[in-house]
Amino acid sequence: MLLVVYNVCLQPLALAALQPIWQQSDLKLTAERMQRSMEKFSESLWKLTAYVSFFAIGSVALWGQPWVFDTWQFWEGWPNHAFSLPMQLLYTLELGFYISSIFMILCWEVRRKDFAVMFSHHVITTVLIASSLYFSFWRVGTLVMLLHDANDVLMEAAKLAKYCRKEDLSTGLFLVFVVAWLGLRLICFPAMVIRSTVFELPIVLDGRPPMHYMFNALLTTLFALHCYWFTLILRVVWLTLTTGETQDIREDDD
Repeated sequence: MLLVVYNVCLQPLALAALQPIWQQSDLKLTAERMQRSMEKFSESLWKLTAYVSFFAIGSVALWGQPWVFDTWQFWEGWPNHAFSLPMQLLYTLELGFYISSIFMILCWEVRRKDFAVMFSHHVITTVLIASSLYFSFWRVGTLVMLLHDANDVLMEAAKLAKYCRKEDLSTGLFLVFVVAWLGLRLICFPAMVIRSTVFELPIVLDGRPPMHYMFNALLTTLFALHCYWFTLILRVVWLTLTTGETQDIREDDD
């Protein structure tokens, strides 16, 4: 299915966006380098489309819910929580996306320097989504997905601007992305989610259910990956400040 989407939609769009840039470039571009650029552009366009959709659905699912900011309500009344249609749609799409991402990173995505870390992230995320679905942790699971999707939208948009040689736009989006990463993944995620699963869940449920340890271990590992990636992000920030251009240090410059 993805191969059809790539050939029919993504590749023509990538060619339409990149061909004028190639024609204006003074660099000698080999067919291999142009193909790699198209693959990167197509990959980011596909992910941006997915993450924007997830973020929109997640926003609808969380809109007006009192437990978004009162994290004790993640667990009150569990497991008899309402599983709304937007939640069901979000879980179905995100679970399918991350299961396919495990295979895509092996077979389709451009190989980057953090391949092993990214592969681990996809596996952990898939297990977290599936386990929160199975154990009816829908409230906290939906919030976790929304916190991450917001960042991913900014990241892929910044990369697309970079591939299109829109340096000012790419830099602006990247700086917003850095602030969002710090706020959402390094502050809100541990302060709202991990704190609640570690301390509030046992109090509200009057004990720790068997899946509690696995769930927290996966969430903590995910947070550790965020911290690792933030060190790479800070290196990119330094390069941006010193050179005036954003560059993903995980990949070769195309």
